[in-house]
Amino acid sequence: MGAGFGHKDFYRLQPGLFFPEQPWHSTVGAHLYNQRDRDKARRLLKEAVYARQPVRWITTREYEFMYKTAIVAKQQLEEVGFVIDLQVVDWATQNQRVQKPELWDVYSTGYPLFPDPAIHVALRCTFQGWWCNEEKERLVAELQRESDPKRRQALVERVQAVFYEDVGQVKLGDYFSLDVARRELRGDFRTAPRLYFWNSWLAR
Repeated sequence: MGAGFGHKDFYRLQPGLFFPEQPWHSTVGAHLYNQRDRDKARRLLKEAVYARQPVRWITTREYEFMYKTAIVAKQQLEEVGFVIDLQVVDWATQNQRVQKPELWDVYSTGYPLFPDPAIHVALRCTFQGWWCNEEKERLVAELQRESDPKRRQALVERVQAVFYEDVGQVKLGDYFSLDVARRELRGDFRTAPRLYFWNSWLAR
């Protein structure tokens, strides 16, 4: 995260699928987050009978944090015995390739803030990576129907437990951005979750 975002004001290490500022934040599975245990990684790799086949990782420089975190991850994974084939492509190519599971093993991405846990893209079975887990699907379906805050929190905590047990994805951390716009700026620009200046101009 340091490589991807630099100053600590722009990132945070925490295990929750949701921000601590959100009411459904949870620390369930925290013991499985950011373990930094190289010996354990080597042991698990040996137990898996890994034959040093290349792991194809797609990333892009169009979102610099995706590229920089992938570079560091590649180095760390190779230190414990993985062979990483890092493929750096443009964003459009990455979005095209990740639709075809036969072309990749890992890819870099990021998620914006979601207003409700039931609609988080990372939990969708249909999202690239296709993390389809029977228990998770059942829990998310319940979450979509449930309105009681305490019951919803319990469901979120179980979903997060499954997230860490099944490892459908790997969370690096939370990231924040600092966006600035001049008062003369006009048009359909936006500052969150990404900064875009499409169809925008400066007033005279």
